[in-house]
Amino acid sequence: MKTQEILDPEQWAEATFGQAQLKDMRRTRRAVTTAVHMAEDPAASLPAQAQTWKDAKAMYRLLDEPDVTFDALMQSHWQQTRQRMDTLPLVLLVQDTTDLDLSHRRKMSGLGEIGNGNGHGMYLQTVLAVKPDSQQALGCAYQRPFIRIPAPKGETRAQRCKREKETDIWYQCVQHIGPSPASSVRVQVADRGADIFEFLHVCQSIDTQFVARATQDRRVQTQGGTLGYLFEQVRSQPSSDVRPFDLPARHGHQARCTLLYVSGTALELLPPRNDSRLNKRASLACLGHSGMGRRDPEGEESLEWILLTSLVGTTCEQAWQRVEWYRARWRVEDYHHCLKTGCRIEERQVQSAERLISLLGILSPLAVRLLQVRDLSRQAPESPAHEVIEPETLTLLAAHVGLSPSTMTVETFWTEVARMGGYLARRNDGPPGWKPLWKGWLHLQALLEGAQLAFHLCL
Repeated sequence: MKTQEILDPEQWAEATFGQAQLKDMRRTRRAVTTAVHMAEDPAASLPAQAQTWKDAKAMYRLLDEPDVTFDALMQSHWQQTRQRMDTLPLVLLVQDTTDLDLSHRRKMSGLGEIGNGNGHGMYLQTVLAVKPDSQQALGCAYQRPFIRIPAPKGETRAQRCKREKETDIWYQCVQHIGPSPASSVRVQVADRGADIFEFLHVCQSIDTQFVARATQDRRVQTQGGTLGYLFEQVRSQPSSDVRPFDLPARHGHQARCTLLYVSGTALELLPPRNDSRLNKRASLACLGHSGMGRRDPEGEESLEWILLTSLVGTTCEQAWQRVEWYRARWRVEDYHHCLKTGCRIEERQVQSAERLISLLGILSPLAVRLLQVRDLSRQAPESPAHEVIEPETLTLLAAHVGLSPSTMTVETFWTEVARMGGYLARRNDGPPGWKPLWKGWLHLQALLEGAQLAFHLCL
């Protein structure tokens, strides 16, 4: 999408939902209007976004329509994302699961267990399309919310292997996206949750590559015909290269720099012997890469990534490329953060899981928009701001911060926007994240609206 299509709520809503097939054009127009209200202030409550009782009732009626489903609302976004994917020679499809914790909504119907069973809510499986070089978010290639169904009591191992399991969602998402076109290579990137033989097998069967972190010590066969186990075979390989490696702060771990030693070897993964659905399937040829960190700060665990990939490559640069692709997995975590914090999906005051899932069909593309604004702030930072920013917005911000619009670059513009949202822009600070950018952008829009009102009052 173009810069103005992302920044302008009306243009974004029309481009995203204007072609939604809801079996009535009036519903489509209402979906666009609802998306405009939500895009103007993503974190606000539904009544605050609607602003009037009439619009609030129309919004709730829309979510209760049987034809206004999550799939129907998301379909045009999925299609647009895949069209962008087809124009690129290489796309990373970063897949992950998150839970929506709704334990505080005791009266909401239709929820299931989450976590260890003490919480209630639902799960969301997301496949985010990402550019490999800049890690810009193209959009959701596919997404599916689901409610956990507890395993039957007294179920045997054989019965569990025959029924559909929750982890099947990983390969089902791959199947729904479909095979890669001849002009593009698609790479599924996933954490340890995707270390499922069926997931890897489906990727291979539909010509989709994968880079997944291993968690199962699987049976393998080396090129020389030796049988063994994955972790032992990969760890026994000598390091082929070492480089400094920066890890961001996350999940209670401080930001740190480590030395990462990389090694790799070609292997065949043998199918599990105890799964009747897989025991007739051939082994998987893949490369096992090991990334072992050293010199971590005291109290931090040493880093070790054992990555499985279907991509052929034997050079050090190719090994580092796979590691960098795996790092793109954090982009889908950023997306889920945008959905929960930026769009406040877990705080929405709706009475049923069905209505929340329908609402998710509007909020999910909106969370992508939050990420894309951050990407905009990092594209061509030295280019003049007036080439991509509307003159009225640029002139107002320049006057507010005491700069000249003609001299402001894209980087300067977005830095000043982020300052309005709490970004300090100190010498050692990294580039602003999506939170200060969005807070600053909303503040700037409020200033712009005030200036426009003042102009009309003076006429």
